[in-house]
Amino acid sequence: MVCGKIIAIGLIAYVLGMSSKKLNRWYKDVLSGYKQARERGDLEKHNLQVIEQGQLVDIAVPILEEENLGVQMAVDEKTINGTCYTVLSNRQSGKIALMAGTLKTKYLSELMSRFDIGKRIKVKSVSRDMANHYDWFVRESFMNAYHVIDKFHVIKNIMDQLQSVRIYYRQQEFAKRRKAAENKEDYDETILENGDSMLQLLARSRGLLFTMPHNWTPQQRHRANILFRLFPKIQRAYYLVNKIRRWYKPPPGKITYQTTKDKKRKYIAKIIKELQNSDIPELKNIAFLLKRNLENILNYFIAKETNALAEAINQKLQRFISSNYGTRNIKFFLFRVKIYFA
Repeated sequence: MVCGKIIAIGLIAYVLGMSSKKLNRWYKDVLSGYKQARERGDLEKHNLQVIEQGQLVDIAVPILEEENLGVQMAVDEKTINGTCYTVLSNRQSGKIALMAGTLKTKYLSELMSRFDIGKRIKVKSVSRDMANHYDWFVRESFMNAYHVIDKFHVIKNIMDQLQSVRIYYRQQEFAKRRKAAENKEDYDETILENGDSMLQLLARSRGLLFTMPHNWTPQQRHRANILFRLFPKIQRAYYLVNKIRRWYKPPPGKITYQTTKDKKRKYIAKIIKELQNSDIPELKNIAFLLKRNLENILNYFIAKETNALAEAINQKLQRFISSNYGTRNIKFFLFRVKIYFA
């Protein structure tokens, strides 16, 4: 770390004019304290041993720090070396309270039971995604906390459904070309007024569907007009998805939380009804997602809490991996994660 930034050992070695392997070995065995921690047995002291399918499985728990609990927490997941880790972080301090190589509620709850119940009761809110296992984990571990379904997870899910409508039509275009080739027929390629073929139009429209209409460039606006004329279902899906995105904006002026929540509930109910009445399966999926998680989605308006800090931690973990060209020594990697994040 230099000025709080993650710097690759190889880069430091290059500046110092030394072998990167030698510097890395020196850092690991002498400077970092890893060797001493390994000798004391600190590296795996929190690990959980469980029986899975008749076999003894060791669940890595590199971080279990009760002092990092706070009033506002966030739970997310990060995949490292093919293993999904649950990461419970403090949204105020940015420190990790729990990092465990499992997504199973029963094991996560067992680990959290090692924390003082008095501190767990003081947790007031937990932001998370829509996964059911995190729902039960938070209910069992933080009894007084309200759940906030992360705004960005909701938007990501609805945008994925919108893109699925576009991809459906793109796959149809591919199928037409394949069938023409199988039947040894010439395929009559249509070139549209902006110079795109039908496949190019559907491929190049990906970005504009992520963008609100007022932010379109003139070229995107022209392409959108063609796309919506040829595929009205994409247009209908796009504008309904944008209704949800605009719904997240808090009302102007000083309005109490309960008034805001009541207004937002009425408006989202109308949007859900529109989605349910649509003949587009992807929009029905969005309606189901919103209806099932509505109460926890509405809790966003209490304090406009998101998982932004948890996502930032995920990105830093990824930079750790990238700066070390992978995680070949997973124990040393997790040791460094604990030093920096806990």
